[in-house]
Amino acid sequence: MTAQNPGSATQPTAPQQPVPPARPQTRQPARSGRRVLQVRKVHPWSVLKLSLVFYFAFLLVVMLGLIAFWAVLVRMGVIDTVLGLAAEVGLPFEIDGGALASGVFLVGLLNVVLWSGINVFAALLYNLVADLLGGLKLTLTDDR
Repeated sequence: MTAQNPGSATQPTAPQQPVPPARPQTRQPARSGRRVLQVRKVHPWSVLKLSLVFYFAFLLVVMLGLIAFWAVLVRMGVIDTVLGLAAEVGLPFEIDGGALASGVFLVGLLNVVLWSGINVFAALLYNLVADLLGGLKLTLTDDR
């Protein structure tokens, strides 16, 4: 009788997979880092969406800036001084900050619609010109 390892009879042995030979670590040749892209078409719907978001965000930033500026003028007393000076001259009037802000916001919304339309028109015009001339070529370089 031969002595057996008690665990060897219960575990089947798996066939060994051949190990692929190790590939030598070759360095890839350095690329020039230049890529040429050609913009042949600009989708007007994408231009409209991007323009609306951009100009509306710009409108909100301008509105916040104007509100902050108005608050500083009121705290410094400039508005009251101007109104007092106008009353002395004989031109009494009132300035309602809320109505002024509403008017600026409405004019800003009109500008958002107007400039978004101008951008869409420019995209359509670019598409027409690109069909005739072939589009815009951009060369991008990687300076690493």
